[in-house]
Amino acid sequence: MNKALEGIKILEIGDQLTQFTGKMFADMGAEVIKVEPPNGAESRNIGPYYHDEKDPNQSLYFWHYNTSKKSVILDLSKESDREKYMKLLPEFDVVLEDFNPSLLKEWGIDYESLSKIYPELIMCSITPFGQFGPWSDYKMCDLTQLALGGVMAVNGYDDVEGAPPIAPTGGQAAHMAAYFAAIGIIGAIFHRNIGGGKGQHVDIAVHDCVTVSTEMSIPYWEYQKAHVKRHTARHALPNKSSRWIFKCKDNRYILCLNTYLDEKRWRELVEWLASKGMEGELSDERYVDDHFRATRMDYVCDVLEEFCAVHESEYIFHYAQSINLPWAPLRAPEEMLDDPHLTEDRKAFVEVAHPELDQTFVYPGAPYTFNKTPWEISSRPPLLGEHNEEVEKKFLGSEALVEMNE
Repeated sequence: MNKALEGIKILEIGDQLTQFTGKMFADMGAEVIKVEPPNGAESRNIGPYYHDEKDPNQSLYFWHYNTSKKSVILDLSKESDREKYMKLLPEFDVVLEDFNPSLLKEWGIDYESLSKIYPELIMCSITPFGQFGPWSDYKMCDLTQLALGGVMAVNGYDDVEGAPPIAPTGGQAAHMAAYFAAIGIIGAIFHRNIGGGKGQHVDIAVHDCVTVSTEMSIPYWEYQKAHVKRHTARHALPNKSSRWIFKCKDNRYILCLNTYLDEKRWRELVEWLASKGMEGELSDERYVDDHFRATRMDYVCDVLEEFCAVHESEYIFHYAQSINLPWAPLRAPEEMLDDPHLTEDRKAFVEVAHPELDQTFVYPGAPYTFNKTPWEISSRPPLLGEHNEEVEKKFLGSEALVEMNE
């Protein structure tokens, strides 16, 4: 079967802001060529490393974000290599980049310059603050974007006195931008294919992506002029909300959403508690009413806390789900890897061979399942410059091959 994006060709000349978008396209069948400087992309220098040995080909960070891609070496700061890069462009649909906006213009390979020569070209630029505006040359990291975009302000604790905001981890700002970039590129491809063959520039600012992804803080301010407050393991809201996290008998924590329950689910919850003799006064008919229950939510939480303290988390999780309660245990990474729902049924983790190491490693699998156009990691991340000769032969011919290998 064909893959979803088979036939699409992408030149990824970016690094940490483009790598996840490039991975998504590559794993869905697009041919993604990662153009790297002679010493490799900076992401190759981010640990941890296989066997803790620093090597540009053994960064686990690089491995994760660069599956199914190919690697060629070109130093775009040199005019001679920019000329070679320009010869590749006619063969590709998309350029994916994260350079400072003024730098590409200085080199003459910005979208405005390239579109005059290749009007069908699509360029997606992922930068901290976009291609224009007073901040367009500002620098960033994941933490600064989460702070400036408002995400950090709504994460923290309400049960620790004087607790400061905290930051989510895992490169969330870059991930947000990557998803929006993927959507934008697909839209630009559709437009080109059905709208007369014209490409366009997709300008992705990480700051824009973070700012529109702050859940409810902006709407609350826009419509009520109310600031949200941080709540431990709960949504940030203007008013204090009830606790959702309780400790179980096995010393694991479970998330028990106990608000917004309709009458049927509330009665089933009380019936379950009563079967264990732990319903307290919740069998009182007045608790069926949302408004009454809201005035007694501290007591409801006390009952649930006592119930969870004497039962195993997995039992609570599965029984709660059987009566349509959206409850779930807080899991550690190793528990995800051992979950048969993910590993056996959903194939959320896959094995990828590294022939040069004579080993196979477990990678995160597909975040989506297509029954007509299957997803797969077609190859392990490329070694630095591994595909120079292949790309030169395929796209430039033997004459260019000699030129590029001088």
